[in-house]
Amino acid sequence: MPSKPRISIENRANLILLSESGHTQTEVAKMVGCSQKSVAEILKKHRLTGTRRLRGAGLFGRKPRRKPRLTTKHKRDRLSFARSQKNWNTEEWARVVFSDESRFLLYTNDGRAYVRRMKGEEFSERCLQKTCEFGGGGIMVWGCFCWSGVGLLWKVSGNLKTNSCIDILEIALIPSVDLHSLHSDWTFQQDNAPCHKSKGTKQWFGEQKIEVMNWPAQSPDLNPIENLWDHISLRIQEKSPSNHSELWNAILSTWDSIDINRLHTLIESMPQRCKAVIQARGGTTKY
Repeated sequence: MPSKPRISIENRANLILLSESGHTQTEVAKMVGCSQKSVAEILKKHRLTGTRRLRGAGLFGRKPRRKPRLTTKHKRDRLSFARSQKNWNTEEWARVVFSDESRFLLYTNDGRAYVRRMKGEEFSERCLQKTCEFGGGGIMVWGCFCWSGVGLLWKVSGNLKTNSCIDILEIALIPSVDLHSLHSDWTFQQDNAPCHKSKGTKQWFGEQKIEVMNWPAQSPDLNPIENLWDHISLRIQEKSPSNHSELWNAILSTWDSIDINRLHTLIESMPQRCKAVIQARGGTTKY
């Protein structure tokens, strides 16, 4: 009687992780490509022996990375953009003004913070992450940066619509461009938010004779300003603001203290970002 095929340790690990993620044994069997009986046996043995074999093989449970959902069209547009810019050098990317909006919560509820503690210290004040329903409120900001520095940071009130978007461009973008003496030799980058793509906003850009990049949707990995938002978030956690005034001051002080070398490194990464999108055929990248 032929012996049943042996399931590799990689598939065993995948099987266990799928089960711990909430999939039924029937679903796991179909995903891994084995019998439900084999799934049951492996899970039973895993409960008895624990996770030491998986860890010994270098397989650890990890939180999945959060990335935008990409449709076929998204991938096609991202690939087309990356190919069109693949020959741009740092000097060309240095003429781009990158922009974006971001929201900073007074308290984070996303579980990303970690602490090192001794046994029995889980409720010690220094080991707690303060949370509040809906994050205790937050502050939405608009910002931009280029090779020569960051622009003006603007606090956004309410939902962004065409009129408020144009207000921000007039009050924050134009002075930022003047601040860095960019004159007419620059290109503006923004994402595909509805207010950015509206007829009124496009008309304003035309009247101002501002060239706007044809940016692909669902592409935060291509926008280096996302890394600045992450940097600010980490610094805010360190300052632990307790109210909205302290939060705003923490955002402003961090934004104003961003090192110019950090901006140069981010802009210099653009050729590699485009290359990564091409290698992923428009799919998700590490950035």
